Amino acid sequence: MIHQYEDLEKNIVPVSHDQVEQQVASKSSQVCHYVDEQPVKSVMISLGVGIGAGLLLGSMFRGSVKHFSRDQAFMDRVGCSIRESLSEIVPASMKKHFRS
Repeated sequence: MIHQYEDLEKNIVPVSHDQVEQQVASKSSQVCHYVDEQPVKSVMISLGVGIGAGLLLGSMFRGSVKHFSRDQAFMDRVGCSIRESLSEIVPASMKKHFRS
């Protein structure tokens, strides 16, 4: 196990701040290019990541959410807020499935 760390230390290459900025800019442009080429796939990936993060956070705060469910007005406000946010980004063809 110790030998693995020694090998790791040998392979570490110091990089400058400018090199890191270049790499970040390069990856950022690659992501933008991918989104331009694959917009639907990009949205689906983002949606999946968002749902996964929501499930993770929801499971972490499951105990504290119990008292929010008792306050119906709060839940109605949150539901309306989510519906409005989604209606701004959802295509017109899917808006007919939203309740008013």
